[in-house]
Amino acid sequence: MDRTGKGRLVLTSVAALTTAGGFVADWNRTHLLNPEWPPHARFHDALTVAMGTLLGACGLYFLLVGRSGRYPERELELGALLPSIFWVAQGASFAFPGAAGFESEFPEKVPRVKGVWVNERFFSALMLALIAAGYAAERRHLASD
Repeated sequence: MDRTGKGRLVLTSVAALTTAGGFVADWNRTHLLNPEWPPHARFHDALTVAMGTLLGACGLYFLLVGRSGRYPERELELGALLPSIFWVAQGASFAFPGAAGFESEFPEKVPRVKGVWVNERFFSALMLALIAAGYAAERRHLASD
């Protein structure tokens, strides 16, 4: 039975981005290396990077094992769920008092489309939409086998 569908490819891509994205986005002078940030702010950013790395890597594990594992549906569910936890948490962070996106500190680095900031909230929604679409496509693929 072939368990490699386009949905799994989408999910694997999102999980890989979740794994590495924090290092790419935050290992610079605007975040972890920002001389104006106090140590505790760096701790929280490092925590976020570590959680994204771990959730994404665990998702990758289940997606890759699921290609030949005994429980492909469960492994697919975990492969989709684990990275989505990171993106839900990032999106939910905007609900906390005083929380704002990257544009609050560096507006020149964040694009706007028709007046809407393309910030962390946008990427959280995009990644969750890709996870949902990839999961649905892969479920259909598994059902057709």
